[in-house]
Amino acid sequence: MAEGLRETLKKLSEAIGVSGEEREVRQLLLELTKDRLEDVVIDTMGNLTARLKGSQANALRVMLSAPMDEIGLMISGSENFLSALPVGHLDVRYVAAARVLIGAQKLNGVVLFAPIHKTHGQNELPEPKSILIDTGGKNSAKVGERAAFVGNYAELSADVVRGKAFQSRAACAVLVGLIEALAQAPLPLDIYVAFTAQARIYGRGATVAANRLKPQVAFLLDGAECDDLPRPEGDTQLPAVRLGGGTVLRASEEMGIPDQRLLAYVRNIAETHGLPYQIDISEARGTENANVSQTQAGVPSVSLSVPVRYMSSPNGLVSLTDLENTQRLLHAALAALTPKLLEN
Repeated sequence: MAEGLRETLKKLSEAIGVSGEEREVRQLLLELTKDRLEDVVIDTMGNLTARLKGSQANALRVMLSAPMDEIGLMISGSENFLSALPVGHLDVRYVAAARVLIGAQKLNGVVLFAPIHKTHGQNELPEPKSILIDTGGKNSAKVGERAAFVGNYAELSADVVRGKAFQSRAACAVLVGLIEALAQAPLPLDIYVAFTAQARIYGRGATVAANRLKPQVAFLLDGAECDDLPRPEGDTQLPAVRLGGGTVLRASEEMGIPDQRLLAYVRNIAETHGLPYQIDISEARGTENANVSQTQAGVPSVSLSVPVRYMSSPNGLVSLTDLENTQRLLHAALAALTPKLLEN
């Protein structure tokens, strides 16, 4: 499984899909899953939703989702240097002199960064609204076009890989692998998958997808920020999320909490099957849980996240073992799932 997962992750990471312009990623996902899905719909938000072939009609209706999009920039002006605005929650620490690809033509550019003798001693980060892009004089980009950061996929070890947009694409890779496994051995569930758009813009796509699919329960895949780097002297706080530490189960998020029955259920499944997991209580920037859980009359939902180091940068790190274990955990949770779990 590792080799297939590795190749899928590489393809997805190298694809471009800044929020609101996920076409390239969506087309790749269609190619990777087309023989295993039916009733495929690309909705007005850009979500890719479908029913898993072999799903059992009139069974528990389950939604599995993963976001497609990535943080990037949008061109806002084109005089001399291109001006740009953030798309998604951009960490400006990663912007200095970053390489970008602009629009469908993938015009090369570099984010403008003043030389060191101009910024020496400056402690303040640049304002996100003041980002400029240097294209070497080729200013053919149009206002409104997206600019994606360049991050080269690379294998740092047999287990750890580096790449762009892992916050979303690691989750997509897990869901692609799970779709393959479920297609080979269907479960007595009515399973719908959603590769969602605009997750980095307040989870807009997930809201639309869940309202249309009308699940009775939802399992949401995403990335979670590692906090396992060396700490300052005297800081005794233990890391909540470690690279290679297993699937992250979020006990709290910035905008909500998971369904407590589902959280306890997935945690018990992990312990029963000997699968590593981590509990994140940091209330970090959330997944699409808040969006999905508030659709219809309320949907029980829980997030399973892949640990990502340097998550908001173009050079994130993930452990392939974490991806494999997340797929195994979600598969095991689905295999044992019954409507009784959701009874109040």
